[in-house]
Amino acid sequence: MSERLSSLLIPCLILIVSVYASLHVSQLPPLWFSLLPLLPLILASVAILLAWHFNKGRVFILVLLLLIPKLYGDFDQGASLTAYLVVSCFCVALLGFVSERGFFNRFAVNRILFVLMLVCWCYAIERSWVSFAFLDSAFLYTSTSWSTVLLWFILVVSSSALGIAWWLSSDIFRACGLISIVSLLIVSHFAISGVQFDTLLSAQLLLWIWFLLMESHRMAYLDDMTKLPGRRALNEKLVGLPRQYAIAMVDVDHFKKFNDTYGHDMGDKVLKSVAAQLKRFSNPGVAFRYGGEEFTIVFRNNKHLDDVVNVLELVRESISDALVEVFDPKKKKEIDVSVTVSIGVAFASLGELPDSVLKRSDEALYESKKKGRNRVSKSPMPKKLQ
Repeated sequence: MSERLSSLLIPCLILIVSVYASLHVSQLPPLWFSLLPLLPLILASVAILLAWHFNKGRVFILVLLLLIPKLYGDFDQGASLTAYLVVSCFCVALLGFVSERGFFNRFAVNRILFVLMLVCWCYAIERSWVSFAFLDSAFLYTSTSWSTVLLWFILVVSSSALGIAWWLSSDIFRACGLISIVSLLIVSHFAISGVQFDTLLSAQLLLWIWFLLMESHRMAYLDDMTKLPGRRALNEKLVGLPRQYAIAMVDVDHFKKFNDTYGHDMGDKVLKSVAAQLKRFSNPGVAFRYGGEEFTIVFRNNKHLDDVVNVLELVRESISDALVEVFDPKKKKEIDVSVTVSIGVAFASLGELPDSVLKRSDEALYESKKKGRNRVSKSPMPKKLQ
């Protein structure tokens, strides 16, 4: 729950601040007020450069969507509802379900052409170049036309689908997409001035710049396969440790033999399963991907150091109990296999450097290997510090 809500926290704050700022934008100094129409173009340029640098084609397309009303000068409320609101909300929701394919390649070009096709289609309908008479008739003897019902149906389905997908995945891209849709609804259905529109649009572009920065942080600190913090995050964690802490090293038993038997893709499934158990059961410790089939757990809470060995035993048992489904090339079918891990843990002595504690936990790990694997071994305290 906390991960899900945290993914929506900053986007919501940006939306709230932007709405508040748009209501008080007239109080800006004259110079800032005159420069405000240029702000969306400046932020859009920054977002596009960041999207290119981090190879994020979906954000590139989103920025182009947000710029449609800014670049299209004759943009009234009617056209906004069709050529902008519906197309933008539908495309934002759609981008939440497609995978990232890079900044500028055949996938990005195809997606841009698809968006342009939708915009041109709606524009043609607005200009009466294309007409469907039955859509102008009343919906079930009401004053609402079929076209209006159809447009709102697309909006509701798009928003609901994206909202459900965000709730299930806690994905930051989908969270930002939800807030963008809410902002688009505000822009399209409330009487706002040009400078208020520029304020809300600037906030949306700022939102996607924030997303790109968060993505850069994730790529630098999070292991892409296991979704655990990586080696760089571990190194920074070791720098800020208190005087008393513990470090555990975890290694998957017979991992090379497993890869040789079932293949590296099945080995990746094992690592993902082990990482999931570490993330679930290592609390109050924090699990990291150390490299290869090795993981590290850092315990820095002084109040729980006495329970570290018990926590590690729970981790070990949970990993061995969690069966992994793999494809057996000899039997030509899916089978369930059990995976075990060996664990070594070291408790820091007063004045001992983290590198030394890490080395002792690694030695304790190899002690677990020598004793038959699938066990937890505790490193003795350094003699000179005992």
